[in-house]
Amino acid sequence: MWIGDNLLEVTNGQIDSLLSMNGQLETFLAWTSQMVFIVRIVAVVIGLIVCFLGLKLIRVLSAIAGLAVGAGIGTAVVFGFQFSGTMIPVTILVCAVMVAVFAAAVRKLGVFLVVFLYTAGIVMSLRIPQIIILLAVCGGAALLMSVLSLIWTDPIVVIITGISGALSAGISAAALLFAGGNIWLGYGVGAVLALIGIWTQFMVQSRKIGKKEKVYARQMRDQVSRESEVEKARRILEEEEDDDESGSRKIRGVKKSKKSKTTQKT
Repeated sequence: MWIGDNLLEVTNGQIDSLLSMNGQLETFLAWTSQMVFIVRIVAVVIGLIVCFLGLKLIRVLSAIAGLAVGAGIGTAVVFGFQFSGTMIPVTILVCAVMVAVFAAAVRKLGVFLVVFLYTAGIVMSLRIPQIIILLAVCGGAALLMSVLSLIWTDPIVVIITGISGALSAGISAAALLFAGGNIWLGYGVGAVLALIGIWTQFMVQSRKIGKKEKVYARQMRDQVSRESEVEKARRILEEEEDDDESGSRKIRGVKKSKKSKTTQKT
């Protein structure tokens, strides 16, 4: 009986521990699902902002891309020099901040990093099954678009940010609407958003260019009007000088005629 009672107590204790672990697991899963839901909402919002305002926020995006690239460089430095202790986070932080500052200050560098990372993200979202082909296409497309962005900066930035933000928003929205997400629905929503976002960014950019051209035309008109006023003033002065010279010549002529008449009388 004593042994049976002990076994019963042990069994009851194990059941209680399993029940408590099950409760903790359910709490953890509920917290995880809530966090995933929040992350997807944030992804939709950020994707829409990038899709419609990518070119306008290029400095901010450049700084964020610089942080990511700098953190990667810092991690490589840590592994390369085998740092330990506090040197690991310090090195990563310093590299991330330095690259972020340079990317935000130097527009071409920031655009290169933004286009590279966003193009890589677009290719990765296509979910090519073979990893080697995926990496090759990802690296080649990202490098190609980054180089082209140095030549045609504004159009490439508009196209890449429009597509990247639209895909992020579309795929996240599809995952929110349907359990597990529907990738093709996400692609469809992303395609529609990409067209609208790219068109919106080009319209905003064209209006900005139009305003600059109007300001430049106004400045040129003001400059031309000032030059014409100066030219008119110069002509008036020249005419006055000519009138003065003609008047002085007449006075000298009158004086000479008087002198000649006086000499004739004498």
